[in-house]
Amino acid sequence: MPAQDVVTLAFALDRNLFTKHGIPVELVCGGNTLERNAAFSGGQLDALAVDLISALVLLGRRVPSAIVSTLFEPAPNPRSGNNIVRTVALLTHRFSNYKTLDDVIKAGPRRQIALIQPSDMEYMTDQLLLAKGVRSGDLDRYYTGIEDYDRIQQIAQFLGAGSPGVPVGVLPEPHATLTEITAEANQMGMIALADYQSVRTPPSVILFRRAVLDERGAQINRFFAALRESINTLNTSSRDFIITTLIRAAIDICFPDLKGQELQFPAGWQEKLRIPHFPAPRALKKEEFDAQVEWALGKRYIRERIAFEASVDFRYLGS
Repeated sequence: MPAQDVVTLAFALDRNLFTKHGIPVELVCGGNTLERNAAFSGGQLDALAVDLISALVLLGRRVPSAIVSTLFEPAPNPRSGNNIVRTVALLTHRFSNYKTLDDVIKAGPRRQIALIQPSDMEYMTDQLLLAKGVRSGDLDRYYTGIEDYDRIQQIAQFLGAGSPGVPVGVLPEPHATLTEITAEANQMGMIALADYQSVRTPPSVILFRRAVLDERGAQINRFFAALRESINTLNTSSRDFIITTLIRAAIDICFPDLKGQELQFPAGWQEKLRIPHFPAPRALKKEEFDAQVEWALGKRYIRERIAFEASVDFRYLGS
């Protein structure tokens, strides 16, 4: 999905860093969950850059694969006073009946929150609502679930248009900020009900097929060398250079039909984008994994407990 989590991969591809490190990499942009999982399970894709819950669903189905590293997570940015920019936002438009998250909860479980199910965004929203006193048995009744990541942009468009069909939506960055910018330019007005700063954000991860891990170790080492160079370059580059590069990469990878066309964003939109700090890939922690497993079991997204040791392979991260 063209969102903040995959910036380091898109940047590495655009800057020819994979080629520089001697590894042929093709990034396939696809948010259709069923098609993505089928392609991965069938060997058409070597790896997935996904949220942790999506990885657990595949591991729970016993697809021969392993989490090899984290990909992205919120981190303090030393270039901007160690601030941590938001990665997810709960948004509503000014025509809705809600001005705060408490207003949504007071309205009761009416399926007014549109979000991806299952996903880390759902996990985080659960934690947000539970902290506000919502009963665990009522959580799903607050959600209008969407299974397909391709529909993230549809949620954004409905919110930006003030559609009653999506009074509240959960969006990742940069979709959330671009929705706010567009709505403001159209004098629509958006309200951020929550920025999830009080909720621990699970890291997104890279999931490799076991056959690739066992047969192409040298290539995977070069993959991580290119990824680390991408991260170092991003964290030392100007925001204008980052934004220009990533727009080009997003069009090349995910929106090739837009090539040669000018993207229509309101004036001043670049200055309002939040540029995060990009942390280095690391080994996933057992407690992070187990917390998500417990949640996925409770939601019945997986049928049985998944063992951490059997689900990870960190040998390519180096020391």
